[in-house]
Amino acid sequence: MLYTDGLIERRHEDIDVGPARLADVLGRHRAADPEDLADAVLRELLPREAATDDTALVIMRW
Repeated sequence: MLYTDGLIERRHEDIDVGPARLADVLGRHRAADPEDLADAVLRELLPREAATDDTALVIMRW
């Protein structure tokens, strides 16, 4: 999995919160195929309000 900081970093939030939130999502959806996992990650982590940073995400399983 590769991602840019726009996926996990939020203004006015401690730097450790985003990675912990990502780990939680990945743990709950670990059995999903890469496309469904990416959808879940984006759905749960992208801000509901207007995004202030660009986001890129790549997930692959081998």
